[in-house]
Amino acid sequence: MFIQKLIPSRLKSNIGHGGNLLRSLYLKLLKPQSQTHKASGSANLLKGLLAPLTLLVCANPTPGFALSFDDIQDRGVISVAVYRDFAPFSYRENGQAKGVDVEIAQIIADALGVRLDLFELSADENVDDDLRNAIWKGHFLDRKKADIMLHVPYDNELARRNDLVVLLAPYYREDMVVARDIKKLGRDATLGHFRYEKIAVELDSLADIYLSAAFGGSIRNNVLHFPTIQEAADQAIAQKAFGLMGPRSMVEAALGEHMAQYDIGKIPTPGLSRESWLLGVAVKSDYRQLGYAVGDIIAAMVLDGRMKTLFEKYGLTYTPPPASFYN
Repeated sequence: MFIQKLIPSRLKSNIGHGGNLLRSLYLKLLKPQSQTHKASGSANLLKGLLAPLTLLVCANPTPGFALSFDDIQDRGVISVAVYRDFAPFSYRENGQAKGVDVEIAQIIADALGVRLDLFELSADENVDDDLRNAIWKGHFLDRKKADIMLHVPYDNELARRNDLVVLLAPYYREDMVVARDIKKLGRDATLGHFRYEKIAVELDSLADIYLSAAFGGSIRNNVLHFPTIQEAADQAIAQKAFGLMGPRSMVEAALGEHMAQYDIGKIPTPGLSRESWLLGVAVKSDYRQLGYAVGDIIAAMVLDGRMKTLFEKYGLTYTPPPASFYN
């Protein structure tokens, strides 16, 4: 999942050819001034050239700019970033956007009384890059930014590294689980069984990295690697493997109607760096009012059961964040 000059790039993305004009003006201003021009004249020229463009941008904000709470209310639209091709949270089926996060985004828009502009984000190398591309800077190709982003790990270290965003409103606890074939392994099977049986994982995932080293590497030769967790699940369903490891939501969605054939849950995983994590919302750090409003909407969904119902609609087990967040 993971520099153009800031002002010219932003203006170009929002006023079209005006960006090229502004860039040419910058070049003119960078040229040495003749001795007959005073420094104050250059400053006045800069003010005069930039003022009309600044007014144009401020008077006509576009979806390329992230907006404050008041701006969202005035314009009647909120841009919400979700991950592209990320079932069961955000994906397209016959051209229609679906998934848990897509529906959360729509509920937020409805609660604010505005229209939803869905910002489908391609995952970069890491979450830090995704926050940069979606929230505080925009992708280098178009500089478009969202007002908020969903499915962001609620994590102190991530927050420390990204001081231009605020992480808030965790709405789900994701767990690392193992699905074990009941017919083959019985119930309550441990990872030790996979010294002798195959287990499928998504390539280069946390599960893959862990199983390749766990128990002194004794499981490594029985780990089957696949490009996606869906392909890994398909091999398990086809009895080419008798276990599947990954985040609970991904495992359950990938197994689908075959879930009943598996004992799915957390099991002892000594040495695993992260057994569970919270997922929530990110907003630009200076848009606190928007963050508070969205946080209230998320809290209501968690407390009144709508969040649980939404996850169950997609066949997922819902694990809420700790009660201390919303009590």
